[in-house]
Amino acid sequence: MRLLAFLTLLLPLACNAANAEYLKIYLMQPKTTILNKMDGVDEMDRYVKEVEVTINQKLAALTTKPTWGFLVMAVREDGKIKAWVDTDDEVSPEVANIMKTVAEGTKAFSVKNGAVVFTLGFGIDGAALPENKMPFPNEWKKVAQCDNEDCKDLDTEAIVLKSW
Repeated sequence: MRLLAFLTLLLPLACNAANAEYLKIYLMQPKTTILNKMDGVDEMDRYVKEVEVTINQKLAALTTKPTWGFLVMAVREDGKIKAWVDTDDEVSPEVANIMKTVAEGTKAFSVKNGAVVFTLGFGIDGAALPENKMPFPNEWKKVAQCDNEDCKDLDTEAIVLKSW
């Protein structure tokens, strides 16, 4: 009976651990451009899976409210990685920091020239991504001197390389 009471006390802790679901991958450049910059997709796939697993391991220790957003990542030809969290929702600074730190600290895949830019759309604790939303981090808007719809036709790779 004591064991049952103890487990009942632990149930809220188990239920409140944060969990991110990765709902979509967006290529921020034309698919052919990205494929020409890499030697196949296997290493990129490895990188994305490692980022997803590591983020969820770190988020498991947190209690958060449902939220959604985009983890935007760029991998440069020199192996350096830069990440941004972009959302119109409220993502806690702790969650955003975990996501960016993991993405930037995970071993990159090879890029032949320039940068490969892509995004993981995420929902934490059951949150869904809104329809027809595309990421464009605020830092990019400052570099490109644009705002929302004005930004959609700009060269993402050029903006990313300037914002490094």
